[in-house]
Amino acid sequence: MRFLFLAAALALSACGPVTNTAHTDTACARSATHDVIWSTESAPDTITARSDGPTCEQAIVTLVVRSSAGDPLWAFASTYYDLTMGGIPPEGAAPVSDEQMDTFLAGWADVTLQRSSALPEWRAGFDTLSASAQTFSYETPFDRETYETLRERNMPMICYAAAVEATQCLIIDPASHAPTMIVAYGP
Repeated sequence: MRFLFLAAALALSACGPVTNTAHTDTACARSATHDVIWSTESAPDTITARSDGPTCEQAIVTLVVRSSAGDPLWAFASTYYDLTMGGIPPEGAAPVSDEQMDTFLAGWADVTLQRSSALPEWRAGFDTLSASAQTFSYETPFDRETYETLRERNMPMICYAAAVEATQCLIIDPASHAPTMIVAYGP
């Protein structure tokens, strides 16, 4: 009988209210948005760049792409310092002001809209796209044939900063209809 009461008490306590103890007060909760026609030609997607942290120099920054229906398409997270200076802030670094963060977020949300045909050709006879390119170092998850097919389809492509001197470009994969990185590049 005691076991039955103990089981009932445990079951009732499991149904009680859940308390979220996560710290939600933040001194650097800022955001910027930008609309772009990318995943569909009928309505714009929304790019949101957001910061969240106890201070702006300690903030995590996220870039989220949502469809016109509000569905998440892509998300990327980093830090302000990694995207502006590379790495962690140097000791004694000046604080990042709200205005500096706002400027950064507005610029980051304003992704570059291009066509996949603007990407460099992966010339025959080269083992990698990077070896074929003449200006930047390029990486792609695709083999040469797939990359060239996607490049030649002249698909809408958005590119965003993924590090101080690195850019990632996304297309909507024609087979899966999901965003995918076609190329990442930098010096």
